[in-house]
Amino acid sequence: MTIQRIAAVALTAILLTGCAAHHPPRTDASAPPPEGDDQVGSVVANIWYTPGRALMCGASAVGAGLVMMVTFGQSYDTASELMHGGCSGPWILRAADIRQAVP
Repeated sequence: MTIQRIAAVALTAILLTGCAAHHPPRTDASAPPPEGDDQVGSVVANIWYTPGRALMCGASAVGAGLVMMVTFGQSYDTASELMHGGCSGPWILRAADIRQAVP
């Protein structure tokens, strides 16, 4: 039973650390304009990105709820950062987002 508790605590810590380290994508004014293959790439990427994003948002909501319950509401800022990290930002990729990712 103690191994399960240690594993649960470790996984929770990893989840909290990953969500707190979220940074928004940078915008580069000198990026080349998107092309036709970027449009196709964005459609294909959205097949995986949007459901994955929904799963991460749901997991961060559960994590934020757990943080609020364990700390009796004292760690509101931490819970807010979890929700912001998991649920903010674009939910659908555009062709320009695909072109910006290429160095």
